[in-house]
Amino acid sequence: MEWLAIDTSVAYESGLENGLNGKGLEVTAEECHISFMAQSALREARWYHENSIPLSIDSMPQENDGARLVEGKGLSLDLGGISDIEVLHRKSDTGIEILVKGEGEHLALMRHHDASALAAAILSSGKLGLSFE
Repeated sequence: MEWLAIDTSVAYESGLENGLNGKGLEVTAEECHISFMAQSALREARWYHENSIPLSIDSMPQENDGARLVEGKGLSLDLGGISDIEVLHRKSDTGIEILVKGEGEHLALMRHHDASALAAAILSSGKLGLSFE
């Protein structure tokens, strides 16, 4: 299964770019921004990000293969000041897998058994917020 990258400041929601074009409207930067900010996945991810207590990667339970277990609709990870974060995700037989890389190194492999997709990822103030569908 191939890993797909998700921009850590952009919601991952299909159909985002098709909304205004499908209505025959000329797409401007402002219209795109308004459409983007209205996405429910982004709003929900921001709420989890701003209102949750950040977990450290080491405090999360671990499976036999080393993957950290994730539950619920959202979580916030304390990255301890690591910059250049890259978030990759894929769907597997065991659920949604998320690979977090920072400064060129593998930081964490996480697995969510009950989610159908990673909806959004937000990075700010040394925290990574993840929202799941």
